[in-house]
Amino acid sequence: MSNVASLIARYATGAILPQVVGKFDLSIGKWGCAIQAPILAYILRVSPALARPRIEQAIAARGTGYSECNHELFQDVSEIHYDPVLQDIAIRSLDDSDPQVAMTAATMLGDFGSADVESVLWQHYADWSAQWVGRESELDLTFAEMGSNRVYDLGLGENLLRAIVTGKAWLTDVNKLERLAQLTTVTRLQQMLDGDLKIWTTQPLTISFNHNLWPVGFDARVAQYELHSIGALESKIEQFPPGTRFFISTPPMDSPANDKSRAELRSFLQAHGMFLAGERRAY
Repeated sequence: MSNVASLIARYATGAILPQVVGKFDLSIGKWGCAIQAPILAYILRVSPALARPRIEQAIAARGTGYSECNHELFQDVSEIHYDPVLQDIAIRSLDDSDPQVAMTAATMLGDFGSADVESVLWQHYADWSAQWVGRESELDLTFAEMGSNRVYDLGLGENLLRAIVTGKAWLTDVNKLERLAQLTTVTRLQQMLDGDLKIWTTQPLTISFNHNLWPVGFDARVAQYELHSIGALESKIEQFPPGTRFFISTPPMDSPANDKSRAELRSFLQAHGMFLAGERRAY
């Protein structure tokens, strides 16, 4: 059934929507995740209006007899097909009583959410931080405690933070990173932010990329961001203010694909008022 569901998600037209919905409605929240997520992605693709109540029902499904696929639903569905309907539901799910649902909602909003989502994530991160003021040490978990429910309390803070720091639709620069660091003293989160802040201490910032062999493909980094297409890399660079200086770093071995992308980036930086401080080959 998972194979059939994947084929439906990828290829099926709206012609079979009534049959799919009729069968799916009998088992919302009970099918295995590898079946439910592709079917929800298919319904979302061909009819967002019909998908909304079913996604909401799948998120709410919990307890005896249910599959707990709501814990990963936002990520599983969005990786197959994304629609703004998911953003609306995920924003509400940031307040879900199950932190695992809220965790994956935050992650998806960072990956796919619009620029308007940034302020929502900031507010939830500030609220989460305030909740743990004076109790930060309770989140300094030992290895033995990693199987406890407290790991999800920490995980929600981590996911909210990473969603803000690496969100695709906005730029989290050094000033924002410093503001985030002032909101909490939880050790794990401070360590994460220290690593991100360290990147910004080295100027000019480095753009590194490589066209790897399949299945890895294109892989790039700029500041704390990881991108997986030249278009995504350029969209992120465009969020930096004009006048920003960059290094371009590529592997020591030349390749036609890397040469083409390097030339494209030079032109892109110039066209957007950025400066190329130099190029280097990383070993």
